[in-house]
Amino acid sequence: MASTSSSSSTLPSDIIFEILTRTSLKTLDTCKSVNKQWHNLISESSFMPQFCEKSHNISGYFVQSLSRSKHVTEFVSLNGCSGKTPLYLPMETIKPKDKIFNYDCDIKIEASSKQGILCCLRRIKHKYRYYVCKPSTKQWVKLPNPKMRYSTVKLALIVLKSNPLNFKIIRLSSTRTVYHHYINLGLDYYRSEVFDSEAWEWRKRKDILFPQEIYVDMFTPTVNASGLVYFKLGDDLVMALNYNGEEAFPRFSLPKPAMEYKNYGYNQLVEYNGKLGFTCLSPKGMELWIFENGNQSWELKKEVEIETLKKVTKYPRLVGFYNADIALMIDYYEVIFYKLQDKSFNKVKLNKCRIQETLAHILTACTGLAQVVSAQAAHATSQAGGGTHTPVFRTPDQVVQEIHIPGALPAQPVAAA
Repeated sequence: MASTSSSSSTLPSDIIFEILTRTSLKTLDTCKSVNKQWHNLISESSFMPQFCEKSHNISGYFVQSLSRSKHVTEFVSLNGCSGKTPLYLPMETIKPKDKIFNYDCDIKIEASSKQGILCCLRRIKHKYRYYVCKPSTKQWVKLPNPKMRYSTVKLALIVLKSNPLNFKIIRLSSTRTVYHHYINLGLDYYRSEVFDSEAWEWRKRKDILFPQEIYVDMFTPTVNASGLVYFKLGDDLVMALNYNGEEAFPRFSLPKPAMEYKNYGYNQLVEYNGKLGFTCLSPKGMELWIFENGNQSWELKKEVEIETLKKVTKYPRLVGFYNADIALMIDYYEVIFYKLQDKSFNKVKLNKCRIQETLAHILTACTGLAQVVSAQAAHATSQAGGGTHTPVFRTPDQVVQEIHIPGALPAQPVAAA
C-alpha cells in the first residue's frame, strides 16, 4: 500500500505539467499551493502561453499613460496583441448624460490585481467616482466614494476571493492643508481607509504617522505579497500594511548594497513568486532581491545580464514579472517580455500609449500597470462580493437600462483569443 501511494505521488513532471495546463482558471491558484513542484511548474515561462491556448484565455497587462492631461489605456500580452483584443475599460462605453461633457471626462486605473480586477477613478468635469471592473467580462460596479475632501495618495486592491468576488481596497490620503493636529509634534500623517466589499462601505482606520521628511511615493505601484501590501517610501524605506490598513511591522530599508550602484535610481518594488521583490540596474545588468518576512532581511536572488537587450533599446526599465522566468520591461514606445533564462525577448509596440521624454511619464504608466487574465465565460463571475449588502456586477447594457443614460453602448461579446 505504501509503495502504491509513493508511486502515485511521483508522476513525471511533464505529465503533471500537461495536466496543469488543462485545469481551469478558477483552480489555478489552488494548484499553486499544493506543493513546491506544482508552484514551480506553473511559474515556468512556457506554462501560461500553453494554458491560455488550451483554455482560450488571455493573459496580459493594461498600460496607462498621460496624453494631454488625459489617461490613455492599452492592453498588451506576451503573444504581441496590442490594440487587437476586445479588452478595454468597460466604463468607457458609458457616456455622460450631457454630451457637452464627452470631452471633459477621464478614467484612471488606480489599482489592480492578478485576478483581472481593476479599481478605477472616473472623472466627469469636476465630479469623481470610484469603480471596480473586470475588463475580460465587461462587468463593472460603482463604489461609494471615500472622503473626497482628502487627496488620494495611493490605493491598493486586494482580491480575497474570486467567486463570489470578495475584495478590499486600502486608500491612503492626505489633507489638503498644511495645518493639522500632528504638526506640533513635528509629524506628518496619512489618513487610512479600507473598503470592504462584504460591508460595502469605507471604514476609517488609524492614521499613519511619518516624520515630515518621509513620504509615500505616489509614482510607484503597491505590491501585494505574502499576505501584506507594501508601499515604497521616500528615503529608501518600505512600509508593510496588513489587509486592515495597519502597519504589520516596523518600516525597513531597501537593500543597502544596491544603493551604491550608479543606476540605483532605476529601481522597482515587484511581486516575485508570491514574495516581495526589489529590482535595480547593476554593473552586471539587473539584480533581483527577495524580502524574507521571517527574519525581515533582503536576499540576492538573481543577477541577470541584459546586454543583448541594451543593443535594441536604450532605456529599458523593469516594472514587474510575468512569471518566475519572464521579466516585464517598458521602454519609450514598447513593452518587452524578457526571458531571464535564455536572454531572449519579445517586444510589443504600444499603439496608443507614449512613455517618453521624462521619467515622470514612465512612472505614471507603471502606476497603471494591471495584470489581467480573462475568464472564458462571463457567467462564472457574475456575482460581486459575498455579503448581503453587496450589489451584483452588472454589464453596461443592464446599467444603461436602469439609470437611463443616453448614448451608452451595449456590451459586446468577448471573443476568445
